[in-house]
Amino acid sequence: MDIAQLRDFIAVVDAGSLSRAAGVLHVSQPAISQRMAQLEAHLGVRLLDRGPRGVRPTSEGRTLYRDAQQLVRQFDRLAQDITGGRQPVHGPVAIGLPTTVTAPLAPALFSWVRARYPGIHLQVFESMSGYVHELLLAGRLDLAAVFREDDAPRPAELPLYSEELYLIGQPEPAPESADEVSLLDLRQVPLVTPGARSNLRALVDRAFAAHGLVPVNIGDVESLGTLIRIAESGEACTILPRSVVAGHGDPRRLGVRRIVDPVLRRHIAVRTATDSYEPRDTVVAVRRGIVEVTGELAAAGRWPGIHLV
Repeated sequence: MDIAQLRDFIAVVDAGSLSRAAGVLHVSQPAISQRMAQLEAHLGVRLLDRGPRGVRPTSEGRTLYRDAQQLVRQFDRLAQDITGGRQPVHGPVAIGLPTTVTAPLAPALFSWVRARYPGIHLQVFESMSGYVHELLLAGRLDLAAVFREDDAPRPAELPLYSEELYLIGQPEPAPESADEVSLLDLRQVPLVTPGARSNLRALVDRAFAAHGLVPVNIGDVESLGTLIRIAESGEACTILPRSVVAGHGDPRRLGVRRIVDPVLRRHIAVRTATDSYEPRDTVVAVRRGIVEVTGELAAAGRWPGIHLV
């Protein structure tokens, strides 16, 4: 077993597919398949579960993946030490961003990375928060923005910002205030929210439950744009951070009200794939970029409604 085999194995796990890994490594799929078979034969264990939707590491494969990351990183650092650190930071970095984070962050992050680390190839996966978290746990992502209900420190996480949640839409009967609405006043309001895997859905459900209530959820919608369009139609309301509706016209016409009694707040952090080892240099660089870009956007007023940590 050599360092090249470990790099190949990491690429396969990161890609989640032999064919995608072959494309990243610029080899044929039969070649990368043969390399994985040879590695499994050498170690005497099955490292990958192969299926119609791709490959996933076995428990032994996850152990090898974790340790291989550390070995490859140490090897690369050794090479940098020998060459005086002249080797540029380069390689792919897979990032998972919930839909509410992607629009403000992703374009600015691409610009930041291209200006400072042109050798880094960003791979951005946008989806609802529950699926992004699943991809991170499965080892398909290097970094992900994750939502939390508190700001307690957690391993492998770097806090970014917090944001309050707002009612989007025009409920019936109309609240007394055009700017705020009590959670208790929403007990009969029809709502559309993301599915049960969503952090936002879980936060809303728990807030209602704390008051002995159950939200009137009339549909699960896994699309940010569709949630807003349904709220605009008047068929139902939704609950979202203010930043995602900043470009959708007059907030009073759309009906953007801060939820109070209690205020609903969630916290956002950037999390690496594991806390078992330090991330590789490319991942550290992009993580720093996420922090810097978030701060710059907030300072310039281009990400309304967020409060930096």
